[in-house]
Amino acid sequence: MRSRMGTALLTVASLVLATVLAGCAGSSWQFWKKSSSTETRSEPVATTAPAPAPAPSVATAMPVSAASAPSADFIEHPELGDVRFRPGFVTIGKADAPALDAVVRWLKENPGALVKIEGHSDDLGTPAANVSVGEKRAVSVMNYLVSKGLEPGRISIVSYGSDRPVCTEKTSACRAQNRRAHFVVKRP
Repeated sequence: MRSRMGTALLTVASLVLATVLAGCAGSSWQFWKKSSSTETRSEPVATTAPAPAPAPSVATAMPVSAASAPSADFIEHPELGDVRFRPGFVTIGKADAPALDAVVRWLKENPGALVKIEGHSDDLGTPAANVSVGEKRAVSVMNYLVSKGLEPGRISIVSYGSDRPVCTEKTSACRAQNRRAHFVVKRP
């Protein structure tokens, strides 16, 4: 009797395990990895600066139509250089401080000017992930500018992900040029 009871329990346990595994067949067995979205986004994500806070805060993304994204009102300014990022990084480093401080100085010398920070990524990853990375990079730069005393209302961000590369070769040197935050300005 004891052997029949053990066999029955083993059978029930096997059935339960098989049922659980069959129910998870559609999902990834690598549960610790974030699943990638099958949805792709062709339009950029634009964000305006958050209200002032004691500590820099992350802005909320709001999609805009592709037609309104490339604004003719904003132009490139040669004094405002790009901020480069290492692969997989979305935060600015200490080496970026001098270039960003020059942007802060220029904006303080031109109090009526508005700045738009364009976030970009390389071509590795999904389009949706690249837009997200570009947005995080732009937010990181925006938070730095706000922490240096600039009014958040003068700063907006947009993420183009990998849609607007400056270099199209499939090399690491070329991809490094595309991982950037780019500044465009609008004068009053």
